[in-house]
Amino acid sequence: MSEREQLQLANENFYSFFEDTDLQGMSTLWLNSDECWCTHPGWPTIFGWLQIRASFEQIFSGPEPLQFLTSNIRYHGTSDVAWVFLEENLLGSSLAAVAAVNVFKKESGMWRMVGHQASPLIPDLNLGAD
Repeated sequence: MSEREQLQLANENFYSFFEDTDLQGMSTLWLNSDECWCTHPGWPTIFGWLQIRASFEQIFSGPEPLQFLTSNIRYHGTSDVAWVFLEENLLGSSLAAVAAVNVFKKESGMWRMVGHQASPLIPDLNLGAD
């Protein structure tokens, strides 16, 4: 499996674990370190795996599981650090779209997540010059 395929699989696993409310899977995917950071939409930035884990416990205990449809995915990086830009389209009663970046670090031959940032998208934003 190529480096890019491994990175793609790690990124896909993040969303699978999220949809399955799989805290053990998240614990395996994330680097269990204080260098990790996470900003869920509307939340303050959380630092360190223990706080990030607590945030997922809280999200996973919500009234309905989240389902993601990802799009506009772009992979970048080196052989040791990589980042994935994408749009997360949340399905269900809380329809929303966010722009996200997922950051991975190669540890012991595996891509481990070290950062996640997601912020709401503004629909129909016109960036063209008038």
